Amino acid sequence: MRKLIVLLLSLATVLSCLAACAGGGDDTEAITTEESTEAVVTEDLNYVPDLPDETFPGEFNILCEGSFWATDGALYQEEGSDADNVNDAVYRRCLAMKDRFGTEIVVTPSADTTVSLKNSVKSGDKAYDAVCARMPKIAASAENGDLVDLKEVETLDLSKHYWDQSANEKLSIGGKLFYTVGDIIATEDQATWTMMFNKRIAEAHDLEDLYTVVKEGRWTFDYFYNLLKDTGVAHPNDNGEWDHLATYAFATHMDMGYGFFYAAGLSFVQKDNDDIPFIDATNQEKVQNVLTYSLKVMRDTSLTIDAHKWVHIRAAAHELIAEAFMEDRALFFCEVLATIIGFRSMDTDFGILPLPKYDESQKDYVTFVNPAASLVGIPIYQKTADNCRKSGIILEAMAYYGHQIIVPEFIEKAIKGIATRDVESIEMLDIIFQNRMYDLGLINDWGGLASGYNNLVFNNKNDYASMFKKSSKSAEKKLKSFLKKVGVG
Repeated sequence: MRKLIVLLLSLATVLSCLAACAGGGDDTEAITTEESTEAVVTEDLNYVPDLPDETFPGEFNILCEGSFWATDGALYQEEGSDADNVNDAVYRRCLAMKDRFGTEIVVTPSADTTVSLKNSVKSGDKAYDAVCARMPKIAASAENGDLVDLKEVETLDLSKHYWDQSANEKLSIGGKLFYTVGDIIATEDQATWTMMFNKRIAEAHDLEDLYTVVKEGRWTFDYFYNLLKDTGVAHPNDNGEWDHLATYAFATHMDMGYGFFYAAGLSFVQKDNDDIPFIDATNQEKVQNVLTYSLKVMRDTSLTIDAHKWVHIRAAAHELIAEAFMEDRALFFCEVLATIIGFRSMDTDFGILPLPKYDESQKDYVTFVNPAASLVGIPIYQKTADNCRKSGIILEAMAYYGHQIIVPEFIEKAIKGIATRDVESIEMLDIIFQNRMYDLGLINDWGGLASGYNNLVFNNKNDYASMFKKSSKSAEKKLKSFLKKVGVG
């Protein structure tokens, strides 16, 4: 991920220089880049892992989800499978692994990786060298006792920039780390919750330069809401209805409830000084304020279209809000970053923004990684194989080669057609990637606390205290059981 940030900043710098040569530039610096720049120069991004000079002939079998966000395709591709440069890069990584280690990367798709891994552990067949699955599934495997503590794998160096340090920190439990992510697979980048705005509509309504607002720390909940209601963007369809063809100030879907929650710096679970997670009951008033705000934004159908309210029109309702944005029928759009790839052909220019802060006193802009993203782990039975030596070496190499081969292609695909016309969006992406939340409370949804909160937003229910009282005891009980099962309770 650090490689991604550095490349984005480098590209932004180059394009800024070009713009300046063409007749002027913006000297304003992003308020959150100073610290990250200092961190960047302390690590050698040209580092090559000191991998052992040995080979592992045969297959390296990764259990993965084949039907969700194409996890299998993000790990393995055949030559000439399609014209997608990212898929071609995945294929080239497979070749690099074959050339370096004599290892054939293979994937075994499963409709339920948790069940498949449990069956494999019970049978003792040692069928899988690694597992890659979306967050709730791999978390369930950890609870089942089916995953190795990655911190004990000596052939993994999780401190390197091709592993996501935020994931390492936030996903650890009592000093143990059963799953993480990095440049081995790009789904955590694709699943990062991101806001975009339509520049044509913004200019037509004389909006203040939003990049400046972000950089000056004024991009807040109140500022955002005032734009929605005061600009006069929204209007009904020609039939007078606020339907899926009307024009809205904001287009999103039900996960925006989580978006505002994490943007406010909240989390369903915190961790104590011993890295032990606990249910956070300390911010009840702030959570209620965020819920009230979310309902004010999300449930005003004259301002916002929520895709999940229109599944009766189209099952893939997220397509409706994407179409609204592309057809200049939405000023703001909020979804996972993967959506941006579909907007590269937009005639209208658009920009990228972080989610607004709770208020100006909040230090950072924060977003979250949707649990649809995949994490990687090692089956428990590999621990007997010289402490997961082979699995550690191959995963380390895959992350490194992903950083070298796949990430540049993902960046090109994600920002092609944007960077050359919108340097500031690159700066905004840097801000977004600096503060991404991985919340164990959302991933595991103990006691239905996280989903219960989001259901309040979806169902227009403004009583967090009652929901928390109902769910928190169950959440605490299930968390306690989880900790005991993973050996830290």
